[in-house]
Amino acid sequence: MRAVNLLPPDLRGAAPASAAPRARPERQRVEGVGAYLVLGALALCVAMLAVYVMAANTVNQKQSDLDEVTAQADTAAKSAAKLKPYADFEALAVARVRTVRGLAAARFDWEQALRDLSRAMPADVKLQTLNGDMGLPGTGGSAGDPLRGSISAPAISLGGCATSQPSVARMLSHLRAVDGVTRVSLSKSEKGDSTSTTPSACSGTNPPSFSAVVFFERSTALAEFAPAGDDASASDVPVPNAVGGTAADATAPDNTGNSAQAQAAGAAATPTPGADAP
Repeated sequence: MRAVNLLPPDLRGAAPASAAPRARPERQRVEGVGAYLVLGALALCVAMLAVYVMAANTVNQKQSDLDEVTAQADTAAKSAAKLKPYADFEALAVARVRTVRGLAAARFDWEQALRDLSRAMPADVKLQTLNGDMGLPGTGGSAGDPLRGSISAPAISLGGCATSQPSVARMLSHLRAVDGVTRVSLSKSEKGDSTSTTPSACSGTNPPSFSAVVFFERSTALAEFAPAGDDASASDVPVPNAVGGTAADATAPDNTGNSAQAQAAGAAATPTPGADAP
């Protein structure tokens, strides 16, 4: 049989001393885990506090930089506002230079040219339209003759009628001899319709109507219009047309302040003595 000790544990002598140490390692292990948890929580709190402090410092630094840049922008804006009158004055000066260049480019002796043309016109040729322009960039030119836009130079477009085709040929020859004329282009010379009931300003059987352009390619206005080293494009320079008019508008002034029809009438009615000779 197995012996059983019926005495309480505190009276058993050496037996309780051998059984008590078995529970101590488990209790120490539990207490050690709790200490680690507390230390981890404290470390996490310290790390979060450090992150918060760093983020707050970064935000404050950025805000300080923003305030500094804003102050610099305000200072620059005030300086620009003070210098704005000088920029406006420069723009005004550039605009005036362009205007002066345009006026210089349009400086052509239209009076002398029209006087010479009037003396060169034969008596049997009648002008119905006369248009003069510089033919420079920025101008529309004379839209009446298709040959006008072929050369960028001062030119006068003529339209009218003559008593015969030889009269048109004599007119071209006389125009070519005018001082300053470099080219005379005839775009058309057509005889009238015999069945037409519209009266013609020229006498003769079916008087031909013509259209011609007289070019002045050696004009000094072309050299004056050349760029002088600034950045202004030629198309920005205001260049006025000089002469424009038709026989139907006898009072319309041109851009030079003279009546274009009066000049055209003078060109048609003031032939050179002996100009009819070939």
